[in-house]
Amino acid sequence: MQMIINGVQRAAASQKVIEVRNMATMELIDTVPQATIEDAQEALEAAREGAKLWAATPIYKRVEIIERFVSALRERQEELGRLLSAENGKILAQAIGEVGVAANLFHEFAQESKRLFGQTIPLEIQEGLEADLMITKREPLGVIVGVLPFNFPVELFAHKAGAALAAGNAIVIKPPEDDPLTIIKMVEMLHEAGVPGNVLQVVTGYGEDVGAYLTKSPLVDAISFTGSTETGTAIYESGAKNLSRVFLELGANDALIVCEDGDIESAVDHAIEGRLLANGQVCCANKRLVVHESVLEAFQNRLTEKLHTKKIGNQLEKDTDVGPLVSEEAAVRVEQQIQQTVQQGAELIFGGRRINRTFIEPTVLTGVTREMDVAKNMEIFGPVFSIISFKTFDEAIEIVNDTVYGLNSSIFTRDMNKAIEAGNRIGAGIVSINGGTCYRPLCSAFGGYKKSGIGREGSAYTLEELTQLKSIVLRGVMN
Repeated sequence: MQMIINGVQRAAASQKVIEVRNMATMELIDTVPQATIEDAQEALEAAREGAKLWAATPIYKRVEIIERFVSALRERQEELGRLLSAENGKILAQAIGEVGVAANLFHEFAQESKRLFGQTIPLEIQEGLEADLMITKREPLGVIVGVLPFNFPVELFAHKAGAALAAGNAIVIKPPEDDPLTIIKMVEMLHEAGVPGNVLQVVTGYGEDVGAYLTKSPLVDAISFTGSTETGTAIYESGAKNLSRVFLELGANDALIVCEDGDIESAVDHAIEGRLLANGQVCCANKRLVVHESVLEAFQNRLTEKLHTKKIGNQLEKDTDVGPLVSEEAAVRVEQQIQQTVQQGAELIFGGRRINRTFIEPTVLTGVTREMDVAKNMEIFGPVFSIISFKTFDEAIEIVNDTVYGLNSSIFTRDMNKAIEAGNRIGAGIVSINGGTCYRPLCSAFGGYKKSGIGREGSAYTLEELTQLKSIVLRGVMN
């Protein structure tokens, strides 16, 4: 499959390729070009022209094009979901669902763009300006670079490309090298729907090469990145040198609190749903389970009972619950993190093995203490449940906040006063009450505190981030 630069499907200037494989079977699905910095530069130069063209396109026409794409995407949802499942490793139902979420996001951004109004401000509010009238409007930023993660490439493509296009910007997409195929297909479909070739482009390649070049270019007005905190920090530094706007959704070590009066059955169900989603490779998943000592045994027993029923296998088979991680390297890293946590004193009471190179068994670690790496700043990107017990409510809040991250959190309790207090005291972008941490409504202001990111993504919020405010003043017209 080829990348698409300035509307043309083409190979890399170097003719090198990257292999894309099904990590369950190691079967080669396809190859994509390993783009060079020359390829990236060509895309950016085309995008500068595309930004002018698309900004001059009336909003209603942009909306018509996007909605045409949405209809096509919904018609091909199962086909694209199957491709996503194969290249990404998440189970088929989740992949098909992700494509559906992407369609909803493009629709929401398109419709919300029609309500991106300015203000009319009589300046009689300030002495000496009584005769002046100010009109404000929002205009596109220009050229956006969107860098996508491997875990939710389709949904994050919608968050970045959907918002950029609806707001009138041109965008260059750098997809993940592990699973870029579905993104390329969606870019093709957007072009077929009427998006000009220089307005939306996809440049495939490695992050350290083409990704780094795109994000440090002075031709870029804004960068939207989802991925690791380490990479996000480097991108922030690069963008700052050009005064490019930078929006970052980064790592996390989110916590789920279970109080003594919490619904154990519901808490276990939400914990499993959140931690097995995408085979445990979710930034806002409940990676730390902070459980009151009085219900600790009951919670652990119910958790392991339910995990016993989960089937590990090929993600394309409908009865599979847990598929492979995105790569063998990723699986080895999780295996090492499990072993490190056990060496620090945790007890492995369920799972813990790496199977067939890329699979990690659902794993339960108990006896985790506040001092261990996994309880603080070590993010495990796999189906691992780390359980920390607490005695008092204040102690639970301290445990949750004792990390450099702060994306999502949740608490299970029947005491609404305690729940609201937790919401106020926890340093996280979203605090979910009696529900899991994998929670992201389309309209939410999704984003993190501390080193979990900068900026917010969500229908109205992203459109504001990707536009700039202009004021036009009519002097003396109110006389």
